[in-house]
Amino acid sequence: MTRRADFRFNRFVLGLFAVALLTTSAVLFAISYVGSLSIADQELKRFAHKEATLARLVFDQTFSRLDTYLRALSENSALRRAVWSRDERLVMQILSDAARQPIGAQFELLKVDQPDETDWVDAGASLYDLDQILTPDLRARMPVGQWHLFTGGETSANAAPVLLAALSVPLVDDIDGRVLGQLTGGYVFNDSKYLLDDLAKALDTDSLALVLDERVISASGNMREVVRQDGTPLRQFGQPDHVLADDRLLIRSLLEEAPASRPLYLVSDRPGETIDNIEATYQTLFTPFLLYVLAGSVLGAYILHRFTSPALERLVRYAERIRQDTSDITYRPGKIREFNALGVALQEAFHDLKESDAQFRALIDESLQGVCIHSNQRILYINDALLRLLGRESEDRHKVIGLQVLDLFAPEEHERLKSYARARASGASAPDVYEARALSQTGERVWVELHLRQTRWNGASAYHVTVTDISERKRQEELIVRQANFDGLTGLPNRTLFRDRLVQAMSRAQWDGNIVALLFLDLDRFKNINDSLGHSVGDQLIKETAARIGAVLDDHDTVARLGGDEFAVILSNVRSVMDVEMAAARLLAHLGRPLTVGNGVEVFATASIGITVFPSDGRDDELLLRQADTAMYHAKADGGNKLRFFSAHMNEQVARALETESALRKALERRQFTLNYQPVVDVAHNRIAGCEALLRWTDPERGVISPAEFIPIAETTGLIVPLGAFVLEEACLFFQRCAEQGLDLPGISVNVSPRQCRDENFIQLVRETVERTGMPPERLHLEITESVMFDETGSDPVETLNAIRRLGIGLSLDDFGTGFSSLSNLKRFPIDVLKIDRSFIRDLETDRDDRALVEAILAMASSLGITVVAEGVETEGQCTLLGRLGCTRIQGFYLGRPMPDDRFREYLEAHDGSSRPRKTGTA
Repeated sequence: MTRRADFRFNRFVLGLFAVALLTTSAVLFAISYVGSLSIADQELKRFAHKEATLARLVFDQTFSRLDTYLRALSENSALRRAVWSRDERLVMQILSDAARQPIGAQFELLKVDQPDETDWVDAGASLYDLDQILTPDLRARMPVGQWHLFTGGETSANAAPVLLAALSVPLVDDIDGRVLGQLTGGYVFNDSKYLLDDLAKALDTDSLALVLDERVISASGNMREVVRQDGTPLRQFGQPDHVLADDRLLIRSLLEEAPASRPLYLVSDRPGETIDNIEATYQTLFTPFLLYVLAGSVLGAYILHRFTSPALERLVRYAERIRQDTSDITYRPGKIREFNALGVALQEAFHDLKESDAQFRALIDESLQGVCIHSNQRILYINDALLRLLGRESEDRHKVIGLQVLDLFAPEEHERLKSYARARASGASAPDVYEARALSQTGERVWVELHLRQTRWNGASAYHVTVTDISERKRQEELIVRQANFDGLTGLPNRTLFRDRLVQAMSRAQWDGNIVALLFLDLDRFKNINDSLGHSVGDQLIKETAARIGAVLDDHDTVARLGGDEFAVILSNVRSVMDVEMAAARLLAHLGRPLTVGNGVEVFATASIGITVFPSDGRDDELLLRQADTAMYHAKADGGNKLRFFSAHMNEQVARALETESALRKALERRQFTLNYQPVVDVAHNRIAGCEALLRWTDPERGVISPAEFIPIAETTGLIVPLGAFVLEEACLFFQRCAEQGLDLPGISVNVSPRQCRDENFIQLVRETVERTGMPPERLHLEITESVMFDETGSDPVETLNAIRRLGIGLSLDDFGTGFSSLSNLKRFPIDVLKIDRSFIRDLETDRDDRALVEAILAMASSLGITVVAEGVETEGQCTLLGRLGCTRIQGFYLGRPMPDDRFREYLEAHDGSSRPRKTGTA
């Protein structure tokens, strides 16, 4: 076995100290040398920057003079008159004189172009063919008032191009401002004596060159000798704009950007002795400095060895003893105070380390959280809690230790975890707390949260990872996300997710130039099915409807449940409104098929569909939803099982409804409502049996507003409650006025809406109104419609109706036959009077079905002891036929129209007694 080479400490310290001192000295010497060079280089940079700034200033001043002169020439009145008069000879003379003026740099291109003639006058004097560089077409398109650089004329790959700076200014008529022509001046940089002389004076050097594309286009002094024909020194320029070439300092200054981003530089040549002087100085000092440092390092190392070696050997022997012996051993101090302190600290640290190591291992082993320690992606330790989390036994610990850390995680997590490991290894940022899917022994994925920190394990660097099972938290998060975005009954997207998908579909359609259709569906008569067959059947119907809608749509369409029996559909793969209509028609046909629910009950659940289209109908998701909802209500108003596209007319109706609602509130405050009274006549006894109070509204601005328009709005907004209270009180007061006048009114009926019946204060309101007005309760009838029995809340109205009857007030069922009443419901409700709806009376004389239905209603009411009133009787024939069928109480235009308070009292007074009420005609 080969023994590894080692060294004695004293020799090692001596050598190390000497090497360290020599190295440090050499480094300091090198740093000083490099620093000097850096300082010199910085000085050169500052000098180069200063020279570049000065060169650019001289360059700009030169062209500023040319610019000023050319503009002054363009404003020369003699030149303008000559151009206006097309005196070509005079223009040539003026331009030639101008070209010879001593302004420093001279124009080598001087042309005047007429609007209808280019190259009209050419006063330039150049050795170069400038018309090939600045063609008439380029000159015509060149923006005026700005200098532009043009290149051309290269005869070979190494030949310098001709560089031309040109400025164009307009010649404008002094009188009418008309452009007479265009004056173009140009300056050629090649072999430019004037510009180089100005630069040489400013920079205090005779050796200059103008360089374009590493080729000299103009030079002075010895620059053509310094810069060889192949341009080798020029290629050495990089980020710094100065280089040393053959003991010469070349400085490059940017003057202008030529066409196609080809910069024009000025290169100056100066002696480069600064760097050479620094190098020579340091070469002279290096040998004495090296000998001095070598002697000092040897002496210092020897002294250090004599003082530290014995004390350090004592520390080494002590460390070896406490490592071999687990019992406590006391350190014996030596002569060096620091080594003594180190020995005592080593003794205490070893004692504390043994205690903390024992406590740490016990804590990890008994922890309820999973713990894993790994290094170089190999598992060094794993506790029982983590083994249990992974579905393993404690006996499997030895099988797991030594495995790759990635073996504990699902394959889909490996790439991410590898990226974290690579980031930590390279010193980049990586999360210390993150979530991942662990892999149990059975292959099941387990969501865990990992907290990672660096530690040491058995003296080596490692990672300590705390692992927490977060499976339940993940399930709860998924549940929360699902509940926030999906409907619990159908699993469809809810309103929130639907709005998000609608916005996405609109964005895609806007990008692709397509359309998006929004369908708003509402089931017809769903409430009746839900109330009559139960909520479980209603839920089953909702789920089946969702399934049917999904079966008709494509995969890329979206269907959502917005609440109750309302659904919404996004059609994003449609190209025309016809496609939308066909898809909606398919939906209607599919939903209209019979459906078996509950205990074999067959129902027909049709739907009303409102449609709006993006972008033709709007570009806002909320606006589109409102429009589709409006169109749906129009479809439902047309009888249901229909589809309607949104139109502006619908918006007008909505706006009118809002206007009506606002006016309705003001009318309530200002008591603009009145009551009319229509008589109910007992034709068998030729007397008035009572009357019905009917609400009327005349708006000061809009005139008479039909109850058919404002009553539904009042019902929807809840204004029907205060409005109904007003009607009830006014009717009771009217009855009292009749009584005070000595008129015998057998009874008065007041209509009550479902919304009023649901109001918790309704019974108290009726009681207080009757008591306050002195109304005999037995003379008051409250008329309810069948919708009270089947309101949207699904509540049972029997308790409310019985409370009304206990007050002694009669109850009438209005519009009987148009709803969904059954014999069983009539038996449950304390109804006194049935009022047959006018729709069955209208064709009574000609329609056998209507007659049979009326006969059935009369027979049913007779068997239940309920009085029947026929509404909407308008002819004598209807009245006579109803009398023969057994209906003796008649209400309608034939016997009396609705009348105001005073008119009805006159009517009542005229018919009080035995005479039969007369037909009122149009009264």
